[in-house]
Amino acid sequence: MDITYENNNMYISGIDHFSLEQTLLSGQCFRWQQDGDGFAGVALGRQVYAEQNGSDVTIFGAQKNDGWEEYFDLNRDYGAIKQSYNGDEYLRDGMAFAGGIRVLAQPPFETLISFIISANNNVKRIMGIVDKLCARYGQPIGKDTRDFPTPLALAQASEDDIKACGAGYRARYIIETARAVQSGFSLDALKAKPYGQARAELTALMGVGGKVADCVCLYSLGFMQAFPNDVWMNRVLCGAYGYTGKNDKQLRKFVDETFGEYAGIAQQYLFHYARNHPELICKV
Repeated sequence: MDITYENNNMYISGIDHFSLEQTLLSGQCFRWQQDGDGFAGVALGRQVYAEQNGSDVTIFGAQKNDGWEEYFDLNRDYGAIKQSYNGDEYLRDGMAFAGGIRVLAQPPFETLISFIISANNNVKRIMGIVDKLCARYGQPIGKDTRDFPTPLALAQASEDDIKACGAGYRARYIIETARAVQSGFSLDALKAKPYGQARAELTALMGVGGKVADCVCLYSLGFMQAFPNDVWMNRVLCGAYGYTGKNDKQLRKFVDETFGEYAGIAQQYLFHYARNHPELICKV
């Protein structure tokens, strides 16, 4: 793989195990939309457009020091990770179906608020709420485009105004969590802590349960062992893997033993496969 930057564009050539479509439509992020032959998005403080042609990818508007290589997890050997799971028949099917998924490294505050919004919600509604929050509270970064709001902007918002963006009962969670971050709760500092401690500290924030905490750990903080669990994944674990546990401790032990240090990447393959082939993998 070769990565170059020219005229505020990023050019990736010869990349394997990567699909823009599979990655951006896998439920990890909410500010990318399919547009023509590519994807228009707002990420890392930039308004960008991405296209892929086979093993070549171009990100228009991406500058060298923005952090795009980390954002798309380009420096991780996904081929080796997939090879390590080759003995698992269900993962083999999942990797064959959506082997181009990569785990994004998104800004922590944006990820946290987005997944608070995601509770009991669907992707289309989440995207709509996020867009309204950005339009109302975000700083302009391009023509008709605004960045994700800062903690201060959301901390100072009224509950009624957040509800007007479609957040409903989550409005209070958004404001209180923004206030906690604005008052000194450091999301970046969590990256240097053990996964279990980072997860526990996140769940102390209002509106953050285990699943939301794991989403933030996986899609933002770099904890590849984090394993967001919902009804889909529970069906996969019970139906395909024979899991019978009833609590977080049992789940964590099972996940560690079954999927190891890259459990979060395995989860992405299984989740995407299960959503599209429930008759094949969800037996309960």
